[in-house]
Amino acid sequence: DYTGVSWERPRLPDQASSFWLPALTGSVEALREVLQLPAALRTCPPLRKALAVDAAFREGNAARLFRLLQTLPYLASCAVQCHVGHARREALARLARAFSTPKGQTLPLGFMVNLLALDGLREARDLCQAHGLPLDGEERVVFLRGRYVEEGLPPAGTCKVLVESKLRGRTLEEVVMAEEEDEGADRPGSPA
Repeated sequence: DYTGVSWERPRLPDQASSFWLPALTGSVEALREVLQLPAALRTCPPLRKALAVDAAFREGNAARLFRLLQTLPYLASCAVQCHVGHARREALARLARAFSTPKGQTLPLGFMVNLLALDGLREARDLCQAHGLPLDGEERVVFLRGRYVEEGLPPAGTCKVLVESKLRGRTLEEVVMAEEEDEGADRPGSPA
């Protein structure tokens, strides 16, 4: 219980969202805990972003979800990587329901690459074929009614766009050390 606690507007480091994201994404209990935090803490940008990612995931809003995931810092991206395959599968299922016709409706794979933050046309082709969707040439998927299938776990993908690209040539150790320095600078009384 947080009643009676005096809270000044805290400043959380950008990586604080990496703590909340895996707990929030799809968890009603975690969301309830976060919503019970003091208002000043709930308005911190990293937590607001974590709540926005959770809302997009919960609503099935793939465009918003993957746009938000692309803006996350490296460690937060690592934290949600385990949810990416499921989110892509759900988005592909929605596309199949929306576009499937008896004669087949085509969609450019490039559109899917952008929408689902895939690592390229090859990954888009693999994702479609893993779900029983035929291709029209090398750059279009065909949504035929009754062809979409889900078998086993969703393909994980490599997540280069969503995770690896955020290293920006740095090693994992350099990223973690930089984040620790950022957190130290945010603490009251720390030398800045």
